Amino acid sequence: MSIPTRATGAFPAFRIFHRGAAILGVAALALLGVQPLAHAAPPTIAQATTSTAQDASDAESDLAPVCGTPAKGHAACYAMRTTDQSARMRLSSSEVPAGLGPQDIQSAYSLPAGGGAGQTIAIVDAYDDPNAEADLAVYRSQYGLPPCTSANGCFKKVDQRGGTDYPPSNDAWVGEIALDLDMVSAAAPGADILLVETDNDGLENLAAGVDEAVALGAKYVSNSYGRSGDFPTDLATYGSSYDHPGVAVVAASGDNKYGVSFPATLPSVTAVGGTTLTADPTSARGWSETVWTRGSYGPGSGCASNQTKPDFQQDTGCTGRSVADVSAVADNVAVYLTYGSQGIGWQRYGGTSVATPVIASLYALAGPPRPGTSPNSYPYAADGVGLNDITTGSNGTCSVAYLCNAGTGYDGPTGLGTPAGLAAFRSGPHGTLSGTVKDSVTGKPVAHATVGSGLDIATTDTQGAYTLDLPAGTVKDLTVKAFGYTTATPVTLDISDGQTLTRDFGLSAIPRERVHGTVKDGSGHGWPLYARLAVSGSPEAPVWTDPVTGAYEMNLPKGGDYTLNVTAALPGYEPVARKVTVGDKSITAHVALTADPDAATAVGYRLELADRGETFDSTATAPQGWSVVNAAGTNNGWEFDDPTQRGNATGGNGSFAVVESDNGSIGPHQDSQLVSPEYDLSAAQSAELTFKTAYLYNPNQQHMTVDASTDDGATWGNVWTGPKVSDSAQRLTAHVPLRQFAGHKAVRLRFHFVADWGYFWSLDDVNVQTRVLVPAPGGLTVGTVRDATSGAGVVGATVSDTASPDETALTTATPEDPAVGDGFYTLFSANPGPHTLRVTASGYVGLTRATTVHRDRVSRKNLALRPDA
Repeated sequence: MSIPTRATGAFPAFRIFHRGAAILGVAALALLGVQPLAHAAPPTIAQATTSTAQDASDAESDLAPVCGTPAKGHAACYAMRTTDQSARMRLSSSEVPAGLGPQDIQSAYSLPAGGGAGQTIAIVDAYDDPNAEADLAVYRSQYGLPPCTSANGCFKKVDQRGGTDYPPSNDAWVGEIALDLDMVSAAAPGADILLVETDNDGLENLAAGVDEAVALGAKYVSNSYGRSGDFPTDLATYGSSYDHPGVAVVAASGDNKYGVSFPATLPSVTAVGGTTLTADPTSARGWSETVWTRGSYGPGSGCASNQTKPDFQQDTGCTGRSVADVSAVADNVAVYLTYGSQGIGWQRYGGTSVATPVIASLYALAGPPRPGTSPNSYPYAADGVGLNDITTGSNGTCSVAYLCNAGTGYDGPTGLGTPAGLAAFRSGPHGTLSGTVKDSVTGKPVAHATVGSGLDIATTDTQGAYTLDLPAGTVKDLTVKAFGYTTATPVTLDISDGQTLTRDFGLSAIPRERVHGTVKDGSGHGWPLYARLAVSGSPEAPVWTDPVTGAYEMNLPKGGDYTLNVTAALPGYEPVARKVTVGDKSITAHVALTADPDAATAVGYRLELADRGETFDSTATAPQGWSVVNAAGTNNGWEFDDPTQRGNATGGNGSFAVVESDNGSIGPHQDSQLVSPEYDLSAAQSAELTFKTAYLYNPNQQHMTVDASTDDGATWGNVWTGPKVSDSAQRLTAHVPLRQFAGHKAVRLRFHFVADWGYFWSLDDVNVQTRVLVPAPGGLTVGTVRDATSGAGVVGATVSDTASPDETALTTATPEDPAVGDGFYTLFSANPGPHTLRVTASGYVGLTRATTVHRDRVSRKNLALRPDA
């Protein structure tokens, strides 16, 4: 075997021996044009070095695929991860994860709050997620969902043969696993979950995982992965594994816009497209949806000409199998993940991998499919009942318009539509109940009320009207609920197959009490913040604070516990969930929002960075404060003198740390730790570890982790496991968030290598950077810029401070806030005292006006521009 020289720094081109198998709720409104203080932008937390192609993709979208392009005969997971986010581990009781949660999904699709009891939903994914159960527990606890553990029988993890010989972990697929588990929990909190982990992402192994899920009794199987294209051999080779009559086998349509992917192309599966789901209190439904697209990403769709068209598909532009069948949300959902290099805690995910487990859960909520039937035919038989028809959006260009453009009725990107209750996902006799819900005193319609019995729920529109599909027979405990009203007395009724019944309801309003307070900056300035407050579970429009005082006021029904979701209009602040209990007296609830040290975009703050690095300059021994800890029997642990003359392939210069498994005799076991000195993070608001690394990886015989400890090594927690590509060279600069350790005085890191005759792992330029946001002297000016003639707000005007031209803001529209008109701006000015504002806008005469800036306060300055004659 050739040995690379230090001069070349190359990796071995081949091996003589081959060992092992290859393998907030609603986001904050960012006011455009608000400029932070100038400073060098640090790397984003959790940003990893990527290829040029990936950089180009990220430039056009803040979503990035979790899995890369699969090898021949393999599949990629379809999870997408949002890249513009901060590291968030466990949240305090006053915080809320960014992104859509279970209550949002249940509300949008008229799902029961605790549905799924007695049903088992299977998830088939490749590789192992060692933290799957622990992370699932955090997600469910955060949203008040019942525990789902192996101890209570709700959660079960097996390998592809049904045993516990789990495959090796994989940094890409752990994100997919976490997403799938969380989405099943969100849509069907009462269901049991079976996680089948296949040996790797080979198509034959994933197919075997589906067979095993069915063999273990699952009637609903979610598959959030695929391989691009449609080949004549797909059905003969793998088709039987995805064809189980009486079982709902569900597959993602893919994330690469127009074009089809296997196994969603198979005639026996339910192919799932994706939408963007947005809260819309003004609509009858309370939500709006369009085709999901982000840059070059969007749901797959098209014509699988090599697959036979199912009898239930009636579209005429494709002689083969058309994709997709139905769709669901595919963007901006909250997920909790702690394992691997992307395991930073709370983050936001997207892709058709979101929609697929949601649709699998819909089948479970609707009840077991009839034996011998094809569940993917059920939505077609419903003839539009129980579906939201998505009519806007596109996922690309195509010769047959409906296959890539949303429209009335069936289309490729969204199929027949998204769930509106459970009716479209069950078979059997059913009838229809309809009517109106009104205020029993005023007679006014009650919008967004829910009418339901058990699992079946409908929501009233703006006129109070509802239509509810129900199984034929006796319907018990039919109830009507609405925010701010007492629940109607349950009723029982009988409905026969094909029958239409009418039933109106009147609800009594609950008296309300005043809730008021202020929202302010909580990171040093203390100034009032213009912010949005929405009440969890309320369909009513949010309230906004006064931009100058930060004061807000709302009236909430008495005798209830509520969560106020507070998001700043200014960028760079973290959202907060403030809990209040409303009784018979007025409630004062003040809120302080924290400037995010990882985003570092809050105006009026400068980011102070401090680095503590190690370059491993000595070739004789570990650097001062570092130590090498070798387990018994390990005689070739971490070294610093390049024992095999491999050369520094990490991208660093000079000497480096390396642990070699390649130069020993066949079979030696290694367990070696490179332990850092203590890092004092007590004054840090956040921190990040970076290091340069190079390695070859064998998934069966080599494991590399970075762990952290706050108790001098008594216990360790994993923070990085590295991208794992079998038997291939890897070189990268890793960025690992350490925010969860901010505030700790003594944090140690260890680089842990365990192998049975594996390859190698080398390190250089290890650095721990602390981050602190420091308030700069100054204050805020807010106001509106209007047309002096018409009084209309001027959107897109530039407001600047003549003393600091770099401090500018653009006026924006404020459509959600009725108290603040268009043309609104917020400007930070350094140094309190007299200042001069300059305002310019296309088509208007420029204007300058004097103002006074007060330290840590907000001043109002409204401005009027004369049209340019």
